[in-house]
Amino acid sequence: MARKIYLSDETLPESLQETLSQVAAQGSDRKDEVVEALSDEQPAKSRFVDSEYVACTWWEGCYYCQDDDKTWHRVKCFR
Repeated sequence: MARKIYLSDETLPESLQETLSQVAAQGSDRKDEVVEALSDEQPAKSRFVDSEYVACTWWEGCYYCQDDDKTWHRVKCFR
């Protein structure tokens, strides 16, 4: 079995995972927006998001993307 590689090894708390799933269910997928936002400054990261994540959302200043296993990952924050 191939090992999956993610942008961050940080494990998000279960409560945040649940919140992100709820936010994503209520809004539109923002994956294209994330890919576009990263394309100029971090093209490799942009391609990774495009190929490895199935959906993205925005929550409290950060983009989060979800993998095939339904796990959310923090991709980019604006502070």
